[in-house]
Amino acid sequence: MNMMGRSQRFFQRGYQAGRPAVALLVCALLLGSCFIPERYQSEVRLTKDGSYGITFIGVLTYAPLFGQIARGKITPEKAEEQIRMFKNFLQQDSYFKEVQSLGSGRFQVRYEREGRFEGTDQMVNFPSRQYAVFRISTNLRGEVTIAVSGRGYMYADSFEEVGLSTQGLFRVSTDATVIDHNAQFIREAPYPDFMMYDWRPRSFRQIPPKIVVKLAVDPRTGAPAYGAFQDDK
Repeated sequence: MNMMGRSQRFFQRGYQAGRPAVALLVCALLLGSCFIPERYQSEVRLTKDGSYGITFIGVLTYAPLFGQIARGKITPEKAEEQIRMFKNFLQQDSYFKEVQSLGSGRFQVRYEREGRFEGTDQMVNFPSRQYAVFRISTNLRGEVTIAVSGRGYMYADSFEEVGLSTQGLFRVSTDATVIDHNAQFIREAPYPDFMMYDWRPRSFRQIPPKIVVKLAVDPRTGAPAYGAFQDDK
């Protein structure tokens, strides 16, 4: 993907996180999706042939551990042990190019991944399937859906009650045909034929980002989409 290297220049600055307080109750409500993005920049780059790239730079917080530390429910020794465990968990994924502990279950990370969808019913999760902050998936109609988890939106009251917040930039850059989206801002990308769809979340009360695009190839074969497949909306 020729636009991959150029788009990386967009991510030159990390973000310093605030100081949220998180209760264990919140993570119980979140059904186990307990990595929370704080201050961040993230971009998904997707071409009409199914190639993709993902970049995330910012802070991920493992909320249950942060909650235990904030409420004095864990000893400093046990906390350090858990911090090492979750840092190792992230570092085992080679797509994480940087993982630095900020203490209290918070990690400054840089994540970069590239690939290509070569079939239907495929899914890519960030940072993992168990703790997905957002996911990218394909279907039989040759569509790709990029969606941020809606759990933060569903439980915004609980998050605000304990002082947790989120702020960042989520961007999708694509030359594929967009058939649905709820982006806040749309503009031409600095590379030919691509458009940028931006969301700038400032709280969990904003509708989670979502965009659906139509590929120009059949993801089952990689061949151009013809006939009924192409016309099937």
